[in-house]
Amino acid sequence: MGLELQAGLARASAMEYLLRFLGHHPWLEQGSPVTLIKGAVPTGVARGSIVTDGLMLVGDAARQADPLTGEGIAHAMLAGRLAAEVAAQAAEPGDVSARPLRAHEKRWRESRGRKMERNYRLKTRFSAAERVSHSFQRAFAVAAVGK
Repeated sequence: MGLELQAGLARASAMEYLLRFLGHHPWLEQGSPVTLIKGAVPTGVARGSIVTDGLMLVGDAARQADPLTGEGIAHAMLAGRLAAEVAAQAAEPGDVSARPLRAHEKRWRESRGRKMERNYRLKTRFSAAERVSHSFQRAFAVAAVGK
């Protein structure tokens, strides 16, 4: 890939990438939307604990969608796996009180929870216009890689 093409790709918007992709695959233009699904995604951070006696929240119920992107399926799947592991450990001795279930919350925060909290701070600190700027996206990408 030539240097000038790489520079052009770095400045392309998401829509430009989509249109470019469709241009390379003309048969995709024959399709049409089947349905439009939209709605609110509970982005943010959980207010309070996501566990209590006999209950662990995961996914949308635990506000585990990314505040910047809205992505949540992979986060919910990870949280579900963590919750299942903790539930199995708690069920063995028969204690499903909040105390042993808090391991789910701790494991979530250590895995993706910190990233969600960081992304929420970024979302609240920068306006939507600032978040779509190339300089913000570049800085965010550098920060995300460095964790």
